[in-house]
Formats: sequence, structure tokens, C-alpha cells
Amino acid sequence: MKLASPARLLGAATLALAVLSGSRPASAFPGFFASKKADPIKTYSTQIAVMKRGTDTVVSVMPDYEGPLEGFALIMLVPADVTADKVTTLKRDFIDRLDSLSAPRFHEYWEQDPCDPGPVEQEWERNLKVSGAAGGDLGGGAPTPEGAALKPAKELFLDVNAKQKEGEYKFTLLDAGADVTAWLTSHGYKAPEGAAAALKPYAALKPLVAEVDAKRIELVGGDRAQLSPVRFATTQPFDTIPSRLGLLNAPKEQELIIYVLDPESRYETKNYKTIFPPTNVTIDFSAKERMGEFYNALYDLILQKHPQAFLSEFAWTADGCGQPCATEPLMISELLSLGADVFEKSVPEAERHPKPPELTKDQEKAFKDSIKDLKPKDKKDRIKVFKDERATVVERQALVARHKYVVSRLHYRYDAKGLPNDPQIGTAAAASGGTAQPKGKDGDASTEIKSGDGNRLQIRYNNFHPWLPVIDCKDPDRYKWGKAGRDVHILRKTWIADDLTRKSHTQIKPDVVVKTPIPDLGLGLVAKPTLPSGAGGSGGSAAAAAAGKSSCAIRGAGAERLAETGPATGVALLGLLWAFRARGRRRRIA
Repeated sequence: MKLASPARLLGAATLALAVLSGSRPASAFPGFFASKKADPIKTYSTQIAVMKRGTDTVVSVMPDYEGPLEGFALIMLVPADVTADKVTTLKRDFIDRLDSLSAPRFHEYWEQDPCDPGPVEQEWERNLKVSGAAGGDLGGGAPTPEGAALKPAKELFLDVNAKQKEGEYKFTLLDAGADVTAWLTSHGYKAPEGAAAALKPYAALKPLVAEVDAKRIELVGGDRAQLSPVRFATTQPFDTIPSRLGLLNAPKEQELIIYVLDPESRYETKNYKTIFPPTNVTIDFSAKERMGEFYNALYDLILQKHPQAFLSEFAWTADGCGQPCATEPLMISELLSLGADVFEKSVPEAERHPKPPELTKDQEKAFKDSIKDLKPKDKKDRIKVFKDERATVVERQALVARHKYVVSRLHYRYDAKGLPNDPQIGTAAAASGGTAQPKGKDGDASTEIKSGDGNRLQIRYNNFHPWLPVIDCKDPDRYKWGKAGRDVHILRKTWIADDLTRKSHTQIKPDVVVKTPIPDLGLGLVAKPTLPSGAGGSGGSAAAAAAGKSSCAIRGAGAERLAETGPATGVALLGLLWAFRARGRRRRIA
């Protein structure tokens, strides 16, 4: 679907009205809310991070909230071994990072210069990690080249501290089987109707009451707030999430996103069917900045065909972030904050503080040369600092090496009838898909998801920008799809399907924007129009434009507008644009 500029403005206005009038809600919270007022309380979205290592599990729960902003509390159920010192609050950033890392994403492919014989470059081939020495200068890795100056190792600059937040909640941990409704009543809270009956099946768990300081929460509109994650640690098995309690504060629909970080395995639900949503599918450019709306509508179609099915949307090692990356890989401080700091408490001292390796001859010579002109006291101080830094480097290298995880993302949207049982999670076979590279004129790519090939699963939706400049070489090599060139003036951002609960389900029509056939959903089955070879836009794409030799490309927002006018008109206008630019240059030279 191609929209001219007025239509784009009309579409934006329509979208704004849809948001203001309220899009369909979604959520799931393994607990419930109670207020000191009689006004109804709703929760629309809950994200849960479950981090596992051996017998230890750390769980972080981040719900949203709509209702009275004064005098309310959230009630969660935790395993019986949880004590007050094992409960804390995190910043929202850590769960938000997991969301950005793993959400379904939109990716633009650009046809590379057909006259350039060089290799195709992809956006994710650039290094998103902090660059620097590998620790070799301080004896922690590769030897320093002879004569090279000593450089500080990158590990010295790592943030290795777990971050917590204080002040938003006042926690009270009740005994297993305690009368929660009586406690709430005695403290002035009104439990939602049916709370006592809903709690009965969970008598073996401890109720955790978190009274909320409304002055410390973040509002996201009206009386709707995004609460900070509540984190707790347990050594008891935690594979069942008591999400049915969230139905006490449920709107029409609820939505649950579960992230599992495990050293080795991908996770799925065991008592519900887990399926993979369509991936590596070509969609129209109009969905680029509206991925949330598109994915909401697509998910609704999936639910019609596969009710009561969880979606497995991501499985990747934590030192990566997909192809492309919407954000950088998780940092060690973030892993520690999500629960790795708990795991560190059981690591033997010898593993936490390994001895640095012996210096090589080159390293020893380089260090002696660096201190030979120092005064005795300064030399002594420098030797001590050098030893301490070497110890720090190897400790941090060992810390990073200990915390390697597979990040899994599970997503479920349901109403009260769609959650007959609390979801149970467990390990599953490795999965890979959504990474195959496109080929040919239409950018066809494999949509298959395979098992057992390592965890490299992502949900990606593609759009293609064919090469528009005049091709001036004898044997052009067409349809090599890669990243945008430096001369393409666009916002370098990967758009993702996030913040779904506040976005429309009806503004984007999957049967209009999906180009790749998805027979199971009845999408993409209409024949594609044939475009003249080498001429402009593809399926609503915003394409680059240029004139002259292929090595002189003019790409950018202007070219996107030209592409919308159609191939023939676009080429003519590009010629005029080139002429005006050339004329301007001649005037400046004169």
C-alpha cells in the first residue's frame, strides 16, 4: 500500500484518534492489585524475566497499572524459601532492554551497487560492543607487540555492579497460607472480588505485599502507570507462573511476555502449545514505523487459527542481539542486575579470584620500559597498581565467561477463557530461523525454522529498496541485498513491535501489507505486480535514487518521495533533480 504525503498525514491523524479513543488492551500479572479506593483497577501488560543457573532461579516481574494513584498495593506469590533479603526492586531499564533485544523487528534491505564487485555488507556486521584491548597489555590475553605502548585493558572499564532501585515499594512478606484478604482489610485495602477463592490453590506459596509509593512511579498516560520490576530469588523449582491471579484485575484481554535466561537451553511452555510466528516475511514499507500495530493485527490472525498457543519469538545467546540488532547485546552489569549477582554468591573464591598468567617477555619488557624514568616511590606505586589491574582484568574476564546465557522470549495474549491453567515453562530443542539472507529480484528468503542448529531465532519482517541509479557497466550483478550506503540519509534505527497494549489492532491490515505468502493465515496469496527491470520501488518500499554513473548515488528522504510517484515518473523527476544539482554546482564554481 503506497501513501502519498497527504494520505500519510491523514493516516497519522487517524492513528492519533485511534490511540486517544483507546486501542484494545492486553496483559497478564502473576498476582493482583488492591486499592484503598473502590475504583476499578486494571493491569494491561506484564513482563517476567526468569533467570536460571543450577538450582537457583531469580524472577523479575514488571506489571503496569491503571486505577487510583494513591493507596494501592500489588500482591504476588513467591516460593516458600523466599525471605525479605531475597526481594528487591530493579529499574525498568533492565526489562526494557530485554524487550528491545528480543521483539519482532523490521529490517530494510538495500540493493548494493550492481557495478561494485566487492562483498555485500550487512548492518549487523558492525561491532556493537565496546572496542579496545583484549587484556593482553596487562597479561590477560594476547601478548603485546614488541615496542608497543602499554594500553589499559577494556575490562578495567566494565561496569560490574548490579543495580537496584529503592523507595518505590514497601515490602511485607507473609507466611505461606496466610489470610491475605484479612491483612489487606486491616491495612485499609480493598481486595478485588474473588481474591480469597483465587488464592486457595496457592496455599504453599508466600504472599508478598508491595505497597506502592505513588510519588515514585512513572505515569504513561492518565491514571496508567508503569511499575518497576519486583525481583526475588529462590532455590526451589520455579517452572509454573501463577498468572491466573492476574485475571482478578483483568480487562477484556491480557498479554504476558516471559523472558528466560538459561546457560544452555531455549524455553517453551509445556502445558500450552508453543508455535513460531511467521518470520523473514516481506511486508510493505508503510508498516515500518508502525510495527506494533502490524504485529497486533497479525497476532490476532494467529490466535484465530491457533487459540491458546504461546508464540516463541526469540532465542539467541546473550552476547548477540539478532540480525539486525535493535539494541546492543546485554552487558555484564545488566546480567548481574537480572540475577547473576545471586549466582555469584555460590561461586568458589578460587574461581572468583583467579591468578593472572605469567607475563610474556614482551609484556615484561614493555612494562619495565614504561617505569624506568620514574622516581623510586612513583615506581613502587606504579608496580602495585599494575599488579592490581592485572588481577582485576582476569577476575572480570572470568566473571564475563561465567555468565553466558540463551535468551528466550515467549508471548501470550488471552482472555479469561484462554488461561485454564497457569503456564509451565521448560527446556526445548534449539531453534534457528529468520536469519536467511534474501536472493533475487523479489528478495525471496527462507521462512523455515529449524531445530537442533543452535539458538539463532528471531522474528524479522523485511522490506526492499531496489537500486535506482543508472547502471553503467558491462556486466551488472543485480539484487545483492545488504545495508544502506553512507549516502542514504535515513534514521539508522531498527523499528520493533513494542508497547503493544497502547497500539491499535485495526489500523494496519496484514492482508494488505504482507507480500510473502503465508497460506496458514491466508496472507500474501495475491499475485505481485511486475515492475520494469531496474525501475524503482518494490511493494511500497521507499527506495534510493540517483543518476549518472552507479558510483555516484543520491539517496535519501527525497528519493523515498520520488519512488512513490511510480517508476517512470520517478526516473524523470530524478533526472530533473540531478540537473538542478549539477547546475547549482556549476554556479558555485563560477
